[in-house]
Amino acid sequence: MVDTNFQKIKELIQKSSVPLAEQETLLLLFTKANDQDLEPTLKLFSEDSSWIYKINENFKAKQAALATGNQALWQKIVQEEETQLKELER
Repeated sequence: MVDTNFQKIKELIQKSSVPLAEQETLLLLFTKANDQDLEPTLKLFSEDSSWIYKINENFKAKQAALATGNQALWQKIVQEEETQLKELER
C-alpha cells in the first residue's frame, strides 16, 4: 500500500513536538485537501519540522481570535503569516 501525502503528514505530526492532545485537531486542517494539494505542506514539514509547531501555534491563535471575536488579534496573526511566507520565498 502506498502512503498518501496525508498519511505522511500525519506521521510527521505524530513525531513532532506538538502535544498529543493537539495533534488530532491539527490534522483536521488537512483532511479536506486532496492529496496533490498536500504536496507543498509535506515538503515543508519534511524539510523543516519546526514548521509543524509553527503551523499549530498559528492555528491555535486563529481559533482563539475567532472565539473571542478579536479583530486586532486576527490582523496581527495574518500579518505574522505574511512575514513568514515572505521568508519562505527567499
